[in-house]
Amino acid sequence: MTFESVTFEASTAWPTASTRIVVLLGWPARHSLSPELHNAAFRADGLDLVYLAVPTPPHAVHDVVAALGTVEAVGANVTVPHKRSVVEACDALTAEAQLVGAVNTLHWTEDGLIGDNTDARGLGEALTADLSPAPGERWVLFGTGGAARAAAVALGRLAGAVTVVGRRQAAAEEVAELAARTGASDVEVVLTEQGESLSAATAAARTVLNATPLGMAGEALPAPFMELRPGQVAYDLVYDPAETPFLAAARARGASGHHGLGMLVGQAAVSYERWTGRSAPRATMLAAATAALVARQQPERP
Repeated sequence: MTFESVTFEASTAWPTASTRIVVLLGWPARHSLSPELHNAAFRADGLDLVYLAVPTPPHAVHDVVAALGTVEAVGANVTVPHKRSVVEACDALTAEAQLVGAVNTLHWTEDGLIGDNTDARGLGEALTADLSPAPGERWVLFGTGGAARAAAVALGRLAGAVTVVGRRQAAAEEVAELAARTGASDVEVVLTEQGESLSAATAAARTVLNATPLGMAGEALPAPFMELRPGQVAYDLVYDPAETPFLAAARARGASGHHGLGMLVGQAAVSYERWTGRSAPRATMLAAATAALVARQQPERP
């Protein structure tokens, strides 16, 4: 798919009546950095597209998706809590979306609405860049939702040994099976209520990866995750705030910490390429997202 170029000068009126939209569907959605990074990329490439955050309550998500198709939206990103429920709205799924069992990218085409998942590829790139993990390395993966399923695929492709932690046995086993199916060297399941087993699994891991929304509103993770030691890594898919209680506790105890901005940019770049048919300007996207995140962390002036 190609898009008409526009000239981004001070005298140019933009957006115009010809500008097409790409949106983020989530509940909440206003916290996202996706509009900043995608709009910076659209401007860099001179594309007549604009990216908007669209807060969408769960009961309305299918209606909103249908409306976006009616108004000729180009595409959408999908975030919590819609990544699994939106599958039913798609006319077809890519192999990656079928594998993960969740959708984070929608693309309206002549063949209908295509659901894709770019999270596993984005996270795999970020983990490789940030941690240079070795095959067989032990990971603890906390979560059983759509983000956790993508993380399980990424860790499986890295040939990690994965302990999945969740509240419900069946959901955690499903995520663990996905990691095994994609190449994990070993998998096990521990429930959050199993205190001793959870502590032992956490102590044996190099990296604890939080794939839940916990931390966005200042929540702490289960106690063993807040007690990492030097040599261990706290990896949080939450990126705003950049310093969640999980990451703050890790750094205070001498462990290292990484937030989810790298994954955000990685998955966004793959989505961008699906919508536009062009290579994503990743440096531009990272710079825009970093600048926006830094600005958000600045204290408000009285």
